[in-house]
Amino acid sequence: MCVCLAAARLSNTILYAAEVRPDGADVVHVLGYQNTVQNLPARGAAGGNAMILPFPAVPGTMTQKNVVATDACPHILEDLAEAVRWQDTGRPRSLGLADTAKSVQIFDTGIYTVVLAQDARDIPAALARVPAAKRPALNQPIFDAYAVWYPEWTVALCCFNNRDAARATPLLWWYRPGNPEALFAPALDCHTGEVPDLKAQVQVDHTVAVASYVMDEQGFWTRTHGKGGESLEQLTRVRYQDPIPAEVRPLLCDHAVGGTYEKRMRNGDFFCSVKNLREGAYGSKGLFHRVGPPGAATPPRA
Repeated sequence: MCVCLAAARLSNTILYAAEVRPDGADVVHVLGYQNTVQNLPARGAAGGNAMILPFPAVPGTMTQKNVVATDACPHILEDLAEAVRWQDTGRPRSLGLADTAKSVQIFDTGIYTVVLAQDARDIPAALARVPAAKRPALNQPIFDAYAVWYPEWTVALCCFNNRDAARATPLLWWYRPGNPEALFAPALDCHTGEVPDLKAQVQVDHTVAVASYVMDEQGFWTRTHGKGGESLEQLTRVRYQDPIPAEVRPLLCDHAVGGTYEKRMRNGDFFCSVKNLREGAYGSKGLFHRVGPPGAATPPRA
């Protein structure tokens, strides 16, 4: 479900990726991430743990301002997941730009203390600024691997230390995409603290929801599906149960497509063509590509 710096248990992951156009301005991409997480320290061990998330953003454009608090609307990703879970089975359900970034920033959001870096290799030197209770042990091989596998990508290290399994509030980010034609959902997997094996078959426990602001335009579904689009417009509609704060609303779409994966798959991330979304694709078949990191052809430094 993600990569951790030490042993952890993670489950019930929800991924949300979208292209949005806040206030009619430039198109930006959104990444939402939520799971149930539990730190599994060795007996008597102190300190925290962390999961690592890469972002295919324009280099140097992400800061703390790119993460949006979701404490007031903790169910938004669950609502998005509910809108897409029926799509593979065919069983309908019930009805502005960031400032130039500094090298490393550290801030709190939900249960996490986030270390946001423009290069994964800059993270180890910043760990001393993470509160001791959440500070993970240094795991240099993972940072070196990510620097090679995700070249010029922004990386977020999300530090935590809950000994009991807890459902985290959603992490919600926006960013200027390096490739506007592809949505990215991080899913590289390893929960032991080791460098992920890119050739491994891993057990996937994901619901992946993707969206485009175009899908919310009047007449979109009938234009792409004819008369049958009337029912798809309703079946893909997201019914948000929380009042949505003004700062969160521009990052959410009113329709979503995707599906649930509960099987063994080749280790990797999910990519989705924006073109397919704009043409009315739904369900997970043919919508997502499971691929390895873009720099995977280059082995990590020893």
